[in-house]
Amino acid sequence: MYEKVVIPTDGSDISFQGVKEGLRAAKAFGIPALAIYVITPSAVSELGMRHGYQEYGSDMTDMVQMLREQQKKRGEKILSKVKEKADEMGVKLEMEIKEGPPNKEIVEIAGDDDIIYICSHGRSGIKSLFLGSTTERVIKRTKKTTVAVVKANTNED
Repeated sequence: MYEKVVIPTDGSDISFQGVKEGLRAAKAFGIPALAIYVITPSAVSELGMRHGYQEYGSDMTDMVQMLREQQKKRGEKILSKVKEKADEMGVKLEMEIKEGPPNKEIVEIAGDDDIIYICSHGRSGIKSLFLGSTTERVIKRTKKTTVAVVKANTNED
């Protein structure tokens, strides 16, 4: 049926609901899962703004690289939590950290014979009435890949 379950996460509690459902599906289908964390260019610049990278002038490239590394470490920490959950459930898991627009990276990593389990909303919260912007863009960008949208429950612990 499917080759693997692609499970994107931004590290938010809400997105972890999608992670859990994706891992349950992988276990039920008897297939491996692939967890993906995407470093967005806006996250790197957002951190730079908070840390005042304008002060660094010609060292800005070094600062951006440092911020990118911080985001990569954050992604590794988040994916390690996914790995712990997968190990608990007995699900084989691969992990990837990508950089770019999340919707593009998620769709590109998923094959036609895969299924993407994505939560309806992520870190940015409920900005759209029905779907988060990344989820909506993933659905629009996929051609043949199945996308399962896990409804975010903001009341879950």
